[in-house]
Amino acid sequence: MSSEKSVSNALAQTQKALFFRFVTVLLTCLFIVQVVIAVLLLYRMQSNDIKILSSMGAEYQRILTFNGSEKLTHVVVENPERLEENNIAVFKQDPSNPAVFHYVSGAKLALPESEVADFPSKIAHAESSKPYGYNSQEESWYQQLITQSFLTLPLVAKRQGYIMVQPIFSDLSAVISEWLRIGFALLVLAAISLVFVWRLIHSTLSPLFVLARQLDDASKSPLESMSNTLDFVQNANRHDLSSINRSVNLLLMRLHKIIKSMDDTVNAIAHDLRTPLSRLRLSAEKGLLTKKEDENGAQVMKEALADCLESSHQADQMLTTLLKINDEVAGRLSPKLSHIDINATLLKVAGWYEETAEDHDIQLTVISHPTSSLLTDEDKLIQILVNLVDNALKFTPKGGTVQLAYSEHNNLASLSVTDSGIGIPKDKHALIFTKLYRADESRTSEGYGLGLAHAKAITESLAGKLTVESEVGKGSTFTINLVKAT
Repeated sequence: MSSEKSVSNALAQTQKALFFRFVTVLLTCLFIVQVVIAVLLLYRMQSNDIKILSSMGAEYQRILTFNGSEKLTHVVVENPERLEENNIAVFKQDPSNPAVFHYVSGAKLALPESEVADFPSKIAHAESSKPYGYNSQEESWYQQLITQSFLTLPLVAKRQGYIMVQPIFSDLSAVISEWLRIGFALLVLAAISLVFVWRLIHSTLSPLFVLARQLDDASKSPLESMSNTLDFVQNANRHDLSSINRSVNLLLMRLHKIIKSMDDTVNAIAHDLRTPLSRLRLSAEKGLLTKKEDENGAQVMKEALADCLESSHQADQMLTTLLKINDEVAGRLSPKLSHIDINATLLKVAGWYEETAEDHDIQLTVISHPTSSLLTDEDKLIQILVNLVDNALKFTPKGGTVQLAYSEHNNLASLSVTDSGIGIPKDKHALIFTKLYRADESRTSEGYGLGLAHAKAITESLAGKLTVESEVGKGSTFTINLVKAT
């Protein structure tokens, strides 16, 4: 792990990259929104300026038309505040020289000569009270903001002309101030959003961080301690990202279980197969050392060959069972589910052992259940029952009983094999399901100590659980608990 990135570090970098991408998108959106707001504010300012200029122009035009130029001059000179407030200047055309205009009242504007030179033509072509610079038929409003510097409104009556002038950006400072206030408010909201999003990303990915830390720890830990490293699997929430933890942990636990099963198999081959192999070797040596001419030589060789055959058969059966257990643990033998009559299955298994039970004076019974339909793999279930019944008959003395039963409780289906045999000490209940374990009482009986381990592996492949209840001298009850499909 020292030369490679840990899962935690990689996930942390992914979280930062995700957050920085969000920041980039947010800032881009913020910039676009600010540009749009600036355009809207300029549009609103221009519309207000045109409205004010048109309103004042219509009022002054009435005064000029009905009261004459002297009255209009008196009004604008005596009341300049309104004009100054709206940054409007009023110019009067010289009667003796129409090309000359004199400042009358209002705001002090620095007009370029080109703008003043256009005043006579605007007066001459005055047709309405609409300000020049606001002709939607010629150009759009944003083009006018770019190409025009001033709004102008000519006032004409009895060959006497006035012109009102207002800058396009009459109150640009107010627009900028409002734009900055809106921008500041958006920045505050963006900052709050960033904090919220960071916390949201962190809280959302927190189950993945837990998983990443545990994967890092598991990668550095011995295989034997993996189950302790990943011990929180049962507490994972199925409705959020914690379900990823649960799935990965279950996968790792299953991998750990498979590897452990393989290790047990290798250990079994290395340890328990030595006995049949040693017997096989000794029998072969005995046969080779025996001369045919010797007394009973042929019989000795025949017995040696029989021992070899028996030992090879024992080794073959042990290897076959170990491989079957590994196949079940690894999930290579997938269950073939179908609805079966469980009562009929129990009677079938019991029928196979009737003669054996009679020979040993053991009463073998089956307790039927009214509800006999069960969705499961019948072949696998029969293998489990055969192992359990075979053990029950093997360790039950004459005059004893062995009982097969089926029961249901809520959504749980239970099949049990109960005997009145020698029983199993409480401290051995867990050990009997391990490979090649044989209780002291069973050393004299045939078997390899693999039957219960095989039955447990098959039960777990059916998503079930195999349990035992036993007391020395009173017998044992092995129960197969399966989830009953609805």
